[in-house]
Amino acid sequence: MLRRALESVLNQTFDDFEILIIDGTRSEETKDIVKSHRDGRLRYIPQRGKGIANARNLGVLKARGEFIAFLDDDDCWRKDKLELQVEAFRELPKNYGLIYTAFTYYYLEKEKVLGIKHPLASGDVYRHMLKDNITGTSTIMVRRECFKRVGPFRESFPTCEDWDMWLRMSKICYFGAIDEPLVDYSIHSGQFSFAKYLAGRYRMIEEHGDIRHDPQVLSYHLLQIGILKLFRGDRSGAVDILRAFRLNPTMRGNILDIIRSLLDVRTKIYILKFIGRL
Repeated sequence: MLRRALESVLNQTFDDFEILIIDGTRSEETKDIVKSHRDGRLRYIPQRGKGIANARNLGVLKARGEFIAFLDDDDCWRKDKLELQVEAFRELPKNYGLIYTAFTYYYLEKEKVLGIKHPLASGDVYRHMLKDNITGTSTIMVRRECFKRVGPFRESFPTCEDWDMWLRMSKICYFGAIDEPLVDYSIHSGQFSFAKYLAGRYRMIEEHGDIRHDPQVLSYHLLQIGILKLFRGDRSGAVDILRAFRLNPTMRGNILDIIRSLLDVRTKIYILKFIGRL
C-alpha cells in the first residue's frame, strides 16, 4: 500500500513538492521502497512508534514548504489533487487556511468504490465541525503557518486527533472545498477499533467546551454515539440516547443534521464495520 500511495504522489501534475515518509515501524522494507524510487524529493524520517498524531507532528515540524498535505499510507491521490488545491489557494483570500476535497471510500479487498463523501460546507465551518468531522485528512492541504497558531496534533487522543485538529483550526481560518473526489480513502479489514473510536468521541466532548456546554451540540453527539453502540450490540447505547433527548427533547436544531448523518456514506460504512460486514 505504501508503494501505491507514493506512486500517487509522484504522478501528480503539480511536481514542486517534497515527500516526507514518517516510518513508525523503522523497517528496512520501507527504507528500501524509498531508495528504490531514486527521487531527491523523498525524505525518509524514522519515528519511534509513538502513534499517528506524533507522526503527523514530526512531519509538520520537518516540512519546509508553504503548504502541507497529508496522506496515510493506505490511501492514494488522484493525479491533479495538488494542482487543483494550489490553484484554489492562489484564488482564495488569505483568511482561507485549509482546503479539503471530496473523496471516495474504496474497498481494497473487492477493489470497488463504496460511495463518495462530498464536502458539506466551506468558509466558516466551525459550527459544522462541532458536530461532525466534515473533512478527510488525506484530502487536506493547509497553510503551514496555521499550525503555528493552533499548535500540534494532540497525541493524548486515542482517536479523533485529526477531528480535534481541524476543529481547532476552523476557529482561526476559513476552509475551502473542492467538490471533486481527488482521494481514494481505503477501507480494509483490521482498520478500525470501535472501542478506540468511542474513546476518541468522548474525548472530543471532554476537551471542547463548545460541545460539552451546548445542549444542542452535545445531544447530537450522544445520539450518534448511542445509535452506533446499539448497532454494535451494546445496550448502553440506550442510556446515551436517553440523555440526548433529556438535553434536547425535540432535537431542535439537530433534525436536518440527523437526517443527513443517517444518509451519509460515512455512517453506512461505520455501521457495516461495527457489525463486521467490512
